[in-house]
Amino acid sequence: MNANNTLTENDAAHPSALSPTRTARTTVRDRATELAPPHNVPEPKADAASAAAEAAAMRRSRRRRLLFRCVRLVLSGALMAGAGLYARHAFLSATSEQAFINAEMTVLRAPIEGQLLLEPVQPGALIGGGAKLFRVENPRFGNQEAMAQSNWVRELTERLQAEAEEAAVHLRQQEQVYQLHEKLYEQQLISKLAFLEEETKLTLARTTLTNKEAQARQAESRMREVERQVELQKEAVVQMPFDGVAWTIPARTGAQVAPHEAVLQVIDPRRVWVEAFFDERHAAKMRMGARVTIHALSGPERWRGRVESVRAGVGRIASDNTAGLAVDLTRHNVEVRVAMESNNPYAASDFFGVGRSVVVTLDDFE
Repeated sequence: MNANNTLTENDAAHPSALSPTRTARTTVRDRATELAPPHNVPEPKADAASAAAEAAAMRRSRRRRLLFRCVRLVLSGALMAGAGLYARHAFLSATSEQAFINAEMTVLRAPIEGQLLLEPVQPGALIGGGAKLFRVENPRFGNQEAMAQSNWVRELTERLQAEAEEAAVHLRQQEQVYQLHEKLYEQQLISKLAFLEEETKLTLARTTLTNKEAQARQAESRMREVERQVELQKEAVVQMPFDGVAWTIPARTGAQVAPHEAVLQVIDPRRVWVEAFFDERHAAKMRMGARVTIHALSGPERWRGRVESVRAGVGRIASDNTAGLAVDLTRHNVEVRVAMESNNPYAASDFFGVGRSVVVTLDDFE
């Protein structure tokens, strides 16, 4: 061991004493050490950047997991809400199988026979109450029966007036006779019986005059009524009974119409409702006054209404159809009339929506 140490020290003291091979190896090793950097020594800057990138990646990963978790919660809540709405719709609400807007039609007819003269009335145009709609003229006014009745009433009135005048003259004479007998009775020149007879005659004369005058007045009133009726046979004017629109005008101006012949149909906007048909299984939900929602099939209109009446037996028992609309009714349906609570969304030009198909939903059943 000492020999080795001595040799090393000697070698260090005398480098030329080493062998050429060992010296070359040592020189190569030293150059390799100088050229190649150490692999196991980490650089501080590279470690900090890697740590920061890893931390940012972890934060992004946590945000993505939180986002996906929120999305799953929202989707779960939406599914639960949808399931609840479906259950409510299935068990608590009811939707009509068929529904339409209906209205009360008023038919205006010709009061007399004659030639029809229509005013420029267009279906769908708003017509004010009291507006003149049409006129019927009858150049051959009256008939034999009406004229005969008019003549008879006129003769009766004249005769009763003459009789009333005669009764008035008789009463004046009787009053003079009564005054004379009254003086004679006061002077005791006639008996009381004779005086009472004259007093009775005076009372009868007054009663006769009163009756004749009443009969004459009644006959005169009847004569004026008959004359008015005869005048109505000459010409008749028909006016709009309320604010509304004309639905149909089956007659044409210049045509010859018979008495009570339909000239036009008008709609009263105050009498417009919804006729809805529900399956019979929803009959228990249909109570008077229940609130419903009305949806228009041909547009975005929505408005509120209330159940006005419920009628069963549709398809078995004939029911009225006010507007004359064709409806394909199926069995096991109930007919529900819905009164509109809010304003009708349709204008007069749309005939207040009469005939339009709608959907009625009962959504507040308790």
